[in-house]
Amino acid sequence: MVIGPGTGLGQGILIKGEDPDGFYETYPAEGGHVDFTVKNKEDWELTEFAREFIETSNNIENKRAKGKVGRMSVERLCAGPAVPLIYAFMKKKHPDLEAVLEKDKDFDQLEAKDIIDLAIKSKDPLCMKVVQKFTENFGTETGNLALKTLPFGGIYLIGGVTSGIQDYLIHEPTFMEAFNNKGRLSDFMR
Repeated sequence: MVIGPGTGLGQGILIKGEDPDGFYETYPAEGGHVDFTVKNKEDWELTEFAREFIETSNNIENKRAKGKVGRMSVERLCAGPAVPLIYAFMKKKHPDLEAVLEKDKDFDQLEAKDIIDLAIKSKDPLCMKVVQKFTENFGTETGNLALKTLPFGGIYLIGGVTSGIQDYLIHEPTFMEAFNNKGRLSDFMR
């Protein structure tokens, strides 16, 4: 199984072929377009916030997706363009946290890499909340895909955002907690 947030949320399934050389067949999927999983009140608030943001924001990462939103796909909240969206949500939710990035750059020009860099390199509190929420969304969706495909041969996390948050993925429990949080199948996921 392969999953990777970048411009979108790429997903695919790898199945070992019958070739004696051990090559894998790749089966693409459009899993990023499935419905976003609301697990708690914060997720519901984020989903509601995202609708307005996607319809009205002039942020550079939102320009391609700007428009009327009928339903919320996981890709809208778990791909590169979601990072500034989650940043705006966290800024509104935590007005006590300083928006350091906006001292030098207008919000409409903020890109995912700006937010991720400040979180990972400087541990900026607002940007860290963004990385944490994004990682939670990523872990949840990776776990969902794993339940559907049972990838006993491994899961490959790819994509530009994954590279940017790699240290956080490795050293913090957020991803694995969200990945494993599958009710009565949580032990199976572990």
